[in-house]
Amino acid sequence: MDPSSTEIAHENLQYIRKTLDAAGRFTAVPGKGLMVAGIATFAGVAVNRLVTGAPWDDGPQRQIALDVWWVVLIVSIAIVSWGIFRKSRLTQTRLQPPLVRKLLWSLCPALFVGGMLTHVALRTQNLDWLPAIWLGCYGAAATNGGLVSVAPVRYLGLALLATAAGAALSPPNYGLVWLAVGFGWLHLVFGAYIAWRHNG
Repeated sequence: MDPSSTEIAHENLQYIRKTLDAAGRFTAVPGKGLMVAGIATFAGVAVNRLVTGAPWDDGPQRQIALDVWWVVLIVSIAIVSWGIFRKSRLTQTRLQPPLVRKLLWSLCPALFVGGMLTHVALRTQNLDWLPAIWLGCYGAAATNGGLVSVAPVRYLGLALLATAAGAALSPPNYGLVWLAVGFGWLHLVFGAYIAWRHNG
């Protein structure tokens, strides 16, 4: 076989491998949706900072301060879910049920632990741990999800784990700062990168 035929065969093999790899990954991650979720986080931090106080601060508005984060969570899930649907339509990428199941299996265990630890923190009134719990469990979920998705999702997860460690090692009054860094800035930065490099 002449060298040119060998090179063509090698290039074809590389193309097939890349195609199979892409087919086995969840690529409809909405970078713009992540950016909007980051903005929603900044809004939640601002309300806690300027109006209600943080959920872990003693005060009459403690429950309202916590409710702010439930609203941020619901809004973020709705925005990202809509972004996934919209991006899959724009890029003509079908949401394959086996791939979606694989992604959910990657995400749900860590998110379940996050919900369980949040319940324990609320029941025992140890709300100082909420930033570390939320950032850590979400970071673990994103790191696992990144194994079946685009690479920046995995790096987002690792960065979130680093912010969780910072929140765990810092005094409670820095909790809002770590939430702004993790759920705010990291979503903006990685969302912008995904929008730029991965078609929106």
